[in-house]
Amino acid sequence: MNLFIVESPTKAKTIQRYLGKEFIVRATFGHVKDLPQRELGVDEETLEAKYVYVKGKKKVIDSLKKLARSAQVVYVGTDPDREGEAIAYFVEQEILKVNKNVRRAVFYEITPSAIRESIRNAGELNMNMVYSQFARRILDRLIGYKVSPHLWKAFRNYKLSAGRVQSPALRLIVDREREIESFKVKKYYYVKALLEKDGHLFEATYDYRYENPSDAKLLAERIKDGVCAVVGVKRKEERVPPPKPFITSTLQSDANAKLGFPTEKTQSLAQKLYEWGVITYPRTDSYRMSSTKAREFMEYIAQKFGQEYVGRLRKFKEKPISQGAHECIRPTGIKERTLSGDYGVLYRLILSRTLASLMSEMLLEKREVDVEVSSPKLKTPLVLKAKGLEVKFDGWSRAYPADIKEEKLPELKEGELLKLVKVFIEEKKTQPPPRYTEGSLVRTLEKLGIGRPSTYATIVKTLKQRGYVHLYRKSLKPTEVAFLVVDYLMEHFPVLMDYSFTAYMENSLDEIEEGKRFWKDVVREFFGKVMSGVV
Repeated sequence: MNLFIVESPTKAKTIQRYLGKEFIVRATFGHVKDLPQRELGVDEETLEAKYVYVKGKKKVIDSLKKLARSAQVVYVGTDPDREGEAIAYFVEQEILKVNKNVRRAVFYEITPSAIRESIRNAGELNMNMVYSQFARRILDRLIGYKVSPHLWKAFRNYKLSAGRVQSPALRLIVDREREIESFKVKKYYYVKALLEKDGHLFEATYDYRYENPSDAKLLAERIKDGVCAVVGVKRKEERVPPPKPFITSTLQSDANAKLGFPTEKTQSLAQKLYEWGVITYPRTDSYRMSSTKAREFMEYIAQKFGQEYVGRLRKFKEKPISQGAHECIRPTGIKERTLSGDYGVLYRLILSRTLASLMSEMLLEKREVDVEVSSPKLKTPLVLKAKGLEVKFDGWSRAYPADIKEEKLPELKEGELLKLVKVFIEEKKTQPPPRYTEGSLVRTLEKLGIGRPSTYATIVKTLKQRGYVHLYRKSLKPTEVAFLVVDYLMEHFPVLMDYSFTAYMENSLDEIEEGKRFWKDVVREFFGKVMSGVV
């Protein structure tokens, strides 16, 4: 008998079906050890940490040790990220007391072949990943315990908290709200003509932005009885490449924009789909896709849409830490899935994006037509511009609808006369920057290098729980206390709020994982600078 240990009971149930009677598969139900809840648990000089059993987990570990005593091999198959490696570390430390034959099994999708492969290739723990998690956890604990009390004291509110990633994220939201509040709306005006050819109506615009409506009206009056003729037609083909496959940030962002799912819900649904063996690991920042799976998807594309829709497997520039076995978020295979409700909706989004990423380019035709208006009221003829956009080949958008609006023009040739139906003034207004949605906040955090795939959903959840933001028309609107907290932290803990320094620290955690830096040096450096206020 062999013992296979994972975190989730759902994952355990799926893997048990694959491995059969020669294995017993059991779950830890998440982390088994952590820093104590009611004390710092970290020596500030040595950075030695006091890890204690999470409530109820000693009984779980005792049960696993009992099974391990009679097992030939114990495989620890927790998630393939820092958190999973840390869980594996604490589990292994306990199992080694009763069985020395403990192996680390790593997989990125829960399929029979992937699980069997992880067993064949099982090896040692990646201690650099464990140290990176220690650094992340201890940093977050030190900052939370040392900075948050300043907020409690200043605002007499024990619900408030500060965090290494949470606080810069809150600053983004507050800064954007201040931009919106200080924004002054300005009106501006364009002169436009409605033209007709053979019953087809289309618009042409004089390419000048008027600040004063009376000036626009004066021009409109001068050309309203003019004669219109085509004086130039330009055509240009544009190829639109397919989207990249999903990674954590883009999945959360698109699910928020297209489906209205909060980031936390998307991550929860995706985790279950992974544990059921339906999709690959949902916490990743790698766009890499298995060439074997890509061929399988492209064969499906050829059957469903036709050979002309088949694209190619592209390679994308990855962060150093993304390279290796991690893949994008994709289905584990092309099968008819009977997934209902939100699980089915999210799965179909992932499937369609995966297919689109392997399909051919869209082909657009852009046309720009110059229309000359001649009138006795004009000293010289005036040129209006009409712009057209047509999809000549829909390509990848057959699977994943593109946000492209067609503007069709009739066939036009130089020298043709057009009927001037009417001239009108179009009023426009300058628009303030939009508030962050959960999806656009995650995209911005990723772009700035703040946070990592495993933390995006937690960041948004924490900001809501602390009363810093609330949803307003599907956007994140900061509360009054958010402004006060950001201002306080900017004054007293500027390093904590510095986007570039926060990103630098994320890179430092990656460097620990790559074996380039000692984890205690990173913790001392960042925590020291946060508390001193010096970058």
